[in-house]
Amino acid sequence: MNKIFISVRPLNILMIFFSQFATVYFLGFKNELNNVFDFLHVSIYLSTIFSAAGAYILNDLTDIKSDTVNKTYKKNIIEKRTKNIFFIAYLFFTFFALAISFIASLKLGIVVFILIILLMFYNIFLKKLPLVGNILISLITAFSIFIFNLFDSNIKVDLVLIFSIYAFGINFIREIIKDAEDIEGDNIAGRFTFPILAGIKATRILLLILIFVYVLIITIYVRIMVEKYFSYPLSSVFIIYNVLCIGIPLFHLSVKAQYAWEKSDFVYMSKIAKYVMFTGILSMLFF
Repeated sequence: MNKIFISVRPLNILMIFFSQFATVYFLGFKNELNNVFDFLHVSIYLSTIFSAAGAYILNDLTDIKSDTVNKTYKKNIIEKRTKNIFFIAYLFFTFFALAISFIASLKLGIVVFILIILLMFYNIFLKKLPLVGNILISLITAFSIFIFNLFDSNIKVDLVLIFSIYAFGINFIREIIKDAEDIEGDNIAGRFTFPILAGIKATRILLLILIFVYVLIITIYVRIMVEKYFSYPLSSVFIIYNVLCIGIPLFHLSVKAQYAWEKSDFVYMSKIAKYVMFTGILSMLFF
């Protein structure tokens, strides 16, 4: 059980829940706590969490070969005799995600079913390919926020769309970083990720371009939000927060990207990207 607990990435699961809770509570017009935890919203939270937990387990099952090099601390998590247990756990989480979603509504059930199929294709096929898997998993991450536009009429559509784009951008950057971090094991596993095909130098250039575009988008977003939602002095606090907690870390990330070469460099960069992801979610509290 302890190995399965590690495999489902509890901190990532908590971040997913917090981002969804913050989306409904802070980006809604009339959502109070009783609305945030009504049957439909709780069903969305749980089906998303169970789907993600199942996907993480399937990811570990399909990464056994590459993780013996990329993540040595994981090499004993899934052994030959425990593969079946992990697969049963994957089926368990997937079943409950589908059951909860279909009980809540047919529409939610269909959405969750499609997400589970996409996650399965990502883990089995698409993560072996350059950029395709990175884009898909980033879109799914963004959709975990955007999903509320489909089910909650109280949600501020423009804000949810902006934060979905934010989530897609930083997650895509982090996915490229993780591929660079895992280049040795992925190469042994016969994968064709962007860093393997194009090399580390080209990967650094791609990261710099992505970070530049992302900073440009964040700058436009901050300006629009200040003009539309804030007045002084809160507008100044919002700007300062974005500069200190998002802008400066992204600048630091761009500096590291110029000189990154070793695995440890990309491990550090991945942590920065995850920090930016978290501070971006926290900025929902301003609304």
